[in-house]
Order: sequence, then C-alpha cells, then structure tokens
Amino acid sequence: MCRMTVVVIVGLMCMGGAAWAGDIVAMPTGNMVPKGQYEVHYIYWDMDSIPTPGGPIREHVNVLEFFAGVTDDLEIDVLSVWPQGLGSVQEVNVYYRLLEETPLKPSLIVGATNVTGENWMPSKDRPGPLGDSRVSPFVLGSYNIMVPKGGPPSLRNPLVRLHLGYGINFHEDKPFGGMQILVHPGLGAGIFNYQGQPAYLLACMPTPDIEVHFGWDQGDPLLHVGYHGSL
Repeated sequence: MCRMTVVVIVGLMCMGGAAWAGDIVAMPTGNMVPKGQYEVHYIYWDMDSIPTPGGPIREHVNVLEFFAGVTDDLEIDVLSVWPQGLGSVQEVNVYYRLLEETPLKPSLIVGATNVTGENWMPSKDRPGPLGDSRVSPFVLGSYNIMVPKGGPPSLRNPLVRLHLGYGINFHEDKPFGGMQILVHPGLGAGIFNYQGQPAYLLACMPTPDIEVHFGWDQGDPLLHVGYHGSL
C-alpha cells in the first residue's frame, strides 16, 4: 500500500510529516513507518455497483489500515476491508528493508502480503467469492529523484519520489509503481499503477499528525483519512 509517512532523506534533510500522496488499497510502497511509530488509515472507496440476483452489492468499500514500525527495517501492516453487502476480509503484510535509501541509490525492500494465508480480496487468478488466499511476495525500491534545494518543497522546488516493484500471486506477476510529488510540506500528489490499473491522488496534512487524501483508484473515487502517532 502507498502511505503518507514521516520520510527521511538520508544525508540531506529530515522532513517530518510530509504529505505523501498515497495509499491505494493493497499496493506496497517504499514509505516504511519508522521504528516505534504507527499509522491508522480509513478509506472510503465509492465503487460502481455490481448486479447480483439478490440486488446490487459493493456500491462502496470501507478499508481500515494499521501500519507499525517494529524496527528500523521491519514493518508489519494489518488491513481490513468491508465491501458493502459482503463480510469483512483481513490480511497481514510484512516489509523488510535490505538496503537503506541514500542520495546515490534507491532502497531495496522485500516482503509479502497476506502472510497468514487469509481469504483476501478476489484477484485475476482467484476471482471466486472466497477471494485469494495466497501469500504474495514482492520486491521493491524507492528513490527521491528530485530533492528541494535550500528549503522546504515548493511548486518550483519540489520533492519527487519514485517507487518501482514486482510481485507475484495477488500482485499478478506484474511490475507496479508510482510517482509522488511534494510542492509544500503539507501538500502533495501522486500517480500509481497497480495490477495494470491507474490511480491518481491529492493529499494534504492540516496538522502534523492528520492526513487527508482524495483521488481515483481504478476509475472510482476514494476518500482517505490517516493519523500518525508513536507506540
């Protein structure tokens, strides 16, 4: 999943509470939560209704996400999804950073989603009502290709961050990734592609601990609110 976290630009500057435009449901990113901190996010996804013999379902989806920084290099996430008219599904995800990001090279992160093998959301290979229960490994890297010079990010002096990964099983054996841009410490935007589907997001941070995002994922609008705190 892509998240608006505290981002450390190694060797250059430290930007606490940067409003990264992210998170699209289920896509991993390199914005890992620092040790001893956590994030709680709620997403309202207004999806097109799906006709069934019993009437339309999934006119909207509720998503609750919890991200925890266990160590400097280990993050554990728990995601819960409640499609309208259906029961909830959950998954546990693990990220481990093998290489730190530096001004000269990207990070290298490995991990897996749904590590407990729960009946998660349906996928292209597992479209049935029980969803996809496969553990789904991934590898990804993130890198700031542009860093503000002499001050905080601005429209003329932005911070631009890229994510590129590859995953199997639920991730559809495809590359995924995106670009995030900060034009102010509390204002950003992002464009992503996951499972062959685009997503576009705007983000703002009205306070250092609260994030609000709005955008479109797979052509459907979503609203996202997040809180950042310490364990």
